[in-house]
Amino acid sequence: MGWIVGKKELEIVNLVGEHLEKIGETLLSLKNLLDAYLSAHTEHIDQLAEEVRKYEHEADIVRRKVERIMYGGAFLPNFRGDLLGIIEAADKVANKAEYVADVLEIEKPYVPYPLHAELRALLGVSIEAFEALKEAIKYLFEDLNRVAEFIEKTETKEHEVDGIERSLLRKIFAITDISHGQKMHLKDLVRSIADIADRAEDCSDRVQIVSLKRRV
Repeated sequence: MGWIVGKKELEIVNLVGEHLEKIGETLLSLKNLLDAYLSAHTEHIDQLAEEVRKYEHEADIVRRKVERIMYGGAFLPNFRGDLLGIIEAADKVANKAEYVADVLEIEKPYVPYPLHAELRALLGVSIEAFEALKEAIKYLFEDLNRVAEFIEKTETKEHEVDGIERSLLRKIFAITDISHGQKMHLKDLVRSIADIADRAEDCSDRVQIVSLKRRV
């Protein structure tokens, strides 16, 4: 697997992959929750929100296991810190997904129907940003020559999310038949979903730095 040769290092690489899969499952569960919420299938909201929290918790468990093994001496100290930074930054994606799930389940913001499709698109592209990040991290261990390709894709998706976010905010504040409080509630929901892509891009910045270090 590229420059990874030690048994303990290989175990960590596999766990990093498992951690990223758990984050991906957290995001997929959030997508299912948002779809149900916008479709007014309220009988499933509690169950779907709990599923988001379950996968986020499982991601935390894997992250902590990686940290224990890393502090046990896997990898050289300079790379150890860099990799831990990547894992912690990726974990913030799952944390934000859990926050959005809490907003939907507990606060129950009113989302006017004309915003539904664009809100779904906002989350969909945010998930695509994370999927690109996941590939960048995978190639950090397998093929450094391909890392930049997926870092660029992460950035492209995050930029796309920015555009959808601005469009939604303009529409929200142009609506005349909902209160200012409802508009602020929607603003928080939109920005929190967009934060998923922002956090993916923040993590990709770390991946890029580590990739450059690996080449030296």
